[in-house]
Amino acid sequence: MTPRADIRLPPTLAWGIGSILAVLFLGLAFLPPLVDGFARGALMHGFSFVCHQLPERSASIGGAPLALCHRCTGIFAGFTLGLVVGPLAVPSFVQGVKRVFSRVSPKHRALAVLLAAGVPTLVDWMLGASGLWMNTPVSRTVTGLFLGLVAGLLVARGLLEQRAVVMSSSPTLT
Repeated sequence: MTPRADIRLPPTLAWGIGSILAVLFLGLAFLPPLVDGFARGALMHGFSFVCHQLPERSASIGGAPLALCHRCTGIFAGFTLGLVVGPLAVPSFVQGVKRVFSRVSPKHRALAVLLAAGVPTLVDWMLGASGLWMNTPVSRTVTGLFLGLVAGLLVARGLLEQRAVVMSSSPTLT
């Protein structure tokens, strides 16, 4: 067995890599209307693992749908925005969270914030599913954007507040 190799990434490098990957992922979701044939099919199939992709609930360009529905587009766009602006927004975000969620144990605060951010999305979905409210592309996108933004800020905070991000390779047999 070879020894385990640990790669230590400085927090800003880990944040930068995460931000680039999030931007690339979001960019890929917008490609299907711009490509044809195999490439479109491959992109749609790849994103089908994270989104239902119902055509009537998805934005389209030139009649071809994006690889994500309105809500998922909002979630991933918000996540990307939250992650990318993290270094600028995290200090004030953390202070606001501490003030609003002061009664929640610091150990559980991030989960409480994420659950609270999901409430508008859940309400929009539940009202639409019950027939009491006809949610719209705008309501689905905006509620998803809010949830994704908070999630992205939480991930940015987690990356930026670590002393180092350790990436371990599994031991291999030789």
